[in-house]
Amino acid sequence: MERTHKSPRGRRGGSSLQSRGLVLLLWVCALGAIAYSADQLFVKGILSWHRQQKDYYDMMAEVTALFCVFTVLYGLIRSRILKAVGTVAVLSVFFWGHMVFLPVVTAGVYLAYLIVLGEFFCRTVLRLKVSDGAAVHFLCGSLLVILVFCLMSAVGIGAIGYLQVFVVVSGILLVFWRCVRHGKKNVEEPAGNGWGNSWGNSWGNSWKNSWGYSRRSGRESESGIWLMALCFAFIVTMFCIQAGRMNTALDFDSLWYGVRSRYVLDNGNGIYENMGTIGIVYTYSKGWEVMTLPLANLPSYSFLLAFNLWLTAGVIFMAYQIARFYMGKGHSTVFAALLAGVPGIMNMAITTKTDIATLLFQEIMIYYLLKYLKEGRREWRYLAYGFAAFFLTWTLKPTALVFSTAILGMSVLFLLWKRLLPLWGGKRKAGQAGGKGNAGQGGALGLFLLSIVALTGIWARTVIITGLPVTSVFSSILTKLGLEMKYPFNVNKIPNSGAELPLGEQLVNFIERAFGFLLRPLGVDMDHVILAWGGFLLFIVLLLWIFSLFYRKNVENDSERLLSSWLNVVFIPFLIVCVVSLYMLVQVDGNYFMLLYVLAALYVMRLVVRISDKAVRNGLCGILVPVMCFCAVVSSLTNWSWVVGFSPVSWNHHGYYDHQEAKHQEMVEKGNGQIWDILAEDPENRLIAVGDHPGVLGFPCNAQSYDDITGSWGNVVLVKTMDNFVEFMDYAKTDYVYTEAGYMEEEQRCYSLVRTLIEYGKLIPVCYEEGNMLARVDIDGEYTETSRAALTEFDKCYIKKNVE
Repeated sequence: MERTHKSPRGRRGGSSLQSRGLVLLLWVCALGAIAYSADQLFVKGILSWHRQQKDYYDMMAEVTALFCVFTVLYGLIRSRILKAVGTVAVLSVFFWGHMVFLPVVTAGVYLAYLIVLGEFFCRTVLRLKVSDGAAVHFLCGSLLVILVFCLMSAVGIGAIGYLQVFVVVSGILLVFWRCVRHGKKNVEEPAGNGWGNSWGNSWGNSWKNSWGYSRRSGRESESGIWLMALCFAFIVTMFCIQAGRMNTALDFDSLWYGVRSRYVLDNGNGIYENMGTIGIVYTYSKGWEVMTLPLANLPSYSFLLAFNLWLTAGVIFMAYQIARFYMGKGHSTVFAALLAGVPGIMNMAITTKTDIATLLFQEIMIYYLLKYLKEGRREWRYLAYGFAAFFLTWTLKPTALVFSTAILGMSVLFLLWKRLLPLWGGKRKAGQAGGKGNAGQGGALGLFLLSIVALTGIWARTVIITGLPVTSVFSSILTKLGLEMKYPFNVNKIPNSGAELPLGEQLVNFIERAFGFLLRPLGVDMDHVILAWGGFLLFIVLLLWIFSLFYRKNVENDSERLLSSWLNVVFIPFLIVCVVSLYMLVQVDGNYFMLLYVLAALYVMRLVVRISDKAVRNGLCGILVPVMCFCAVVSSLTNWSWVVGFSPVSWNHHGYYDHQEAKHQEMVEKGNGQIWDILAEDPENRLIAVGDHPGVLGFPCNAQSYDDITGSWGNVVLVKTMDNFVEFMDYAKTDYVYTEAGYMEEEQRCYSLVRTLIEYGKLIPVCYEEGNMLARVDIDGEYTETSRAALTEFDKCYIKKNVE
């Protein structure tokens, strides 16, 4: 049953004919927008080539078959157990065929470990309530792992091997603890709590009721069953699209730093050792990377990608749980399915970017803020959970300082405005759970403090290396406040796209950018939008919002009105922050606005489901079907590495694809076999690689590229003179310099710099292989006849770029 209350008379209304006319007009506008965007992208645009490839058709045939199987499975089978068994069986075959079975299972086990670790700490140390569930358990477990890994690094035992031992040993103890606990009859724990109630509502009951089951009537609605079957089949199929290309869809940023945590964060002692890398991405807050370190040295990169895939599942489910504050189970499921089709969310599932983890904890923050508003001021532990999730987002991504703070800041102002600050102590009303006082709540302060300490541990690394707690664009703000950035890092300025242009041209550029973001993500500044596009969803919800204004709404009760007021107060300023960001950013990434996609869809669907006319309400919601189909096609055609189709099907393998060995073979084919062996002798070797970025970073050691040093994320001053570069190599404790055959040409600064370093004895070539060179660094080297002869050898053996 939808939680609505009929209004005796509406604020706005009209004849039935007018209502149908407006619904028809909406459909015309929405389908016209789909047709325009499809023409621009699939016919005239960059995706026209992708959609014509055989690999894409093969993938879509497989996707269609999966969707049909899941629809039949969820629509015809009534037993939830059989549904679950069937889903696991189909997914297991699919995952094995595409060589991601072991990564998905391993990442899922590690995720379960984080949840159980948090559950143990919440119950035995913090004494939190059982009913608060796995959302807070996962939050607590993530904070604990980050903190423990930081502490181990602080005492010099933070190597990945030690962290894996800790996880395995503590995991075994946790399994024993759960077995013992479940073997006892705990009369204080009500039935249905624990794992069943772990995310605010029972998984089983949520699913059962979402399938249209009516306890009052004792029968099931066939239309409700098939609607939910289609939604669930759509969600699972969208996850299969991502999993099926996981092995081949490694993107630029993932290869740059995401899958290289074993070298970026661990040089034998832990995360606080200065690795000598200058690229600003190496100095970002590394909460996600620290949390996933036990997966970072496994042979397949997909172990890390699969963890983000699981987090994406959490994103979709938490979106469902947030929607439940505003709408019934059926509409909430449709809302979750809508988000599962958005490329701006789903295409982040198979990267090692931290966006999906940030979004998940932002949703957890929002969920507990809403829980606090609903349950009342005495249940202040929910507010503490929200603050803990808020500070955890700060450990994950620099932009969280803007977007998470915007949400929480407006929420605090809302609490002040409504006089809803927590009440400490006192007795509860009769019938309220928990008895007297703050039983079960005091531990929430412990969780809040845990988040502060974990944030301190992550920011401490950045402070040790750079002198600032946060880098990226925030470095310019912090240096103006009196902090000093350490050598050799460069201060990044706050972006302001087109600031040098007249105001009129700036506005024209912004309008063009906004149009592209919403309907046509093509062009120079849209390169990173089409890969994680959610603007089309924003356009559709804008249409829905406009049309929803013409219809009368069901009356909300006091609790619902309070939650709606919070959403109004939070969403509008947040939307303004996003618009300003879209205006100022030099490089727009679609994934910057993931939280906006969630909140905008929630804001508008809340209005649509309150429309009193059922036919109109269904008509407006119905437009989401072609929108989901269009978004699904875009998702299937786009990803951050621009690969087409699924990874090849194989049945004879070890359950995973060995990316490390594949990279080794690739390097051997490029004439780097001997060089690879030299560098692999000690994974702690520090290398500066002059070559194609990020491909040259694949060597099995602590490598940074020449582009890391000279790019906009580095400091080009370091290569202005030989002395500058020698000073930097001394700072970085560089062991080797590698030059890729065919990369350098005589006119380039890198070529003249390498020749000068060899001539003056700072680089001593140790290996030439098919035009590639590996040289040992000697900071104290001098110009000698030997060094002069080495330069002659370099000119003879190194293969320069062929310029015609």
